Amino acid sequence: MIITQNVARAIKSSSIRWMFSPCICIALLMMIIAASPSYAQLTPMENTELESITGAAGFSIAIKNVQIFHHIDAFRYCASDEGYIEFQNFFMHGNGNPAKFNYDFGTTVTDSGIIHYDVFETDVGSPNDWSGDPIVADDALVRGMILTDVPNWDQELGFTIGNIAFFDPDYDVNPVNLGSFTMGLIDMPRFSTYTSPRIAGSGIDFQTSFQLTIDKIGYAYNDSCDALEICPTYIGGSFVDGSDDPKNPASWMPNRVVPQDFGDFQIGDLFGDMTAVDPVDYHSNPAMIDSAECDIYPDDGIPGGKDDVIWGFLNLKLPMEGSLRFESATWYVDSAGPTPDVVNFGPGAIDGIQVHRLNLQLIP
Repeated sequence: MIITQNVARAIKSSSIRWMFSPCICIALLMMIIAASPSYAQLTPMENTELESITGAAGFSIAIKNVQIFHHIDAFRYCASDEGYIEFQNFFMHGNGNPAKFNYDFGTTVTDSGIIHYDVFETDVGSPNDWSGDPIVADDALVRGMILTDVPNWDQELGFTIGNIAFFDPDYDVNPVNLGSFTMGLIDMPRFSTYTSPRIAGSGIDFQTSFQLTIDKIGYAYNDSCDALEICPTYIGGSFVDGSDDPKNPASWMPNRVVPQDFGDFQIGDLFGDMTAVDPVDYHSNPAMIDSAECDIYPDDGIPGGKDDVIWGFLNLKLPMEGSLRFESATWYVDSAGPTPDVVNFGPGAIDGIQVHRLNLQLIP
């Protein structure tokens, strides 16, 4: 592991942006820690050396030249009625090879793969309770946060599910083949995540931001290899400027002769804007995740009915903002045959997404 002292830097609410998948970072970090020191060419530090290291603004970890080839024969989720959904032949891969992360074969030295980690406190607007009550002076508060920031990330990553099987014991004695799924390659040049304990409650509040380009999202079904492919897909902040034409993918920011940055898609807002004139923009609107148990069904009057059971569930609140575009949505009929029928529905654009409230309860 390489641990370096990070340069102290001011954190301002007006400059905060987000991250996509901390799970990938954690998994890669665990792999690096467990890897052979000779492979990474790192020198272990003694306890006395570690005790002498201090950091004024967190620490940074570098993940370089990582390859992962991951295959799962079957991943099954079983329901209480003995039904299940099963993902068969799951592959995590690259371009026909292992997935690669910040991989340059040692020929160049870049800053990709550096993960900055920090803990801090900052002033934020209070979370919006959507009551419509006027904002008062004590609406501002100080919030502790953990920041995981990856400003430059390079990867060659894709996912493939060979078959999706669904079994309902009340429907048939055999599982139903729902087809295959593929996604990739996935480019994510940067991401960041802020997490904070819930204020006056339980669970975790967070804000995450990222930019994605997905070469292909494909779903094949039926024995005749009918398929739907969406490619490529761009997920970010905004594509709109004076040269943009949503009907012409060549005019989109990432496709120009000199590609333009199209910003970050963001889920949650931990900060708000305490300088905003409009009170609606003052409040923060964090994403939230929590697990709980309660009676979530109304009284149905049936002894032993759903209302008489305490259910465990995962509660998600996911406000978000950004834009999504794809260059083509193509429907293939018998794509494996000698003369497949092809229908191209053309490009699609969903710009200026503003999801103020999205509440999900996932119940097993």
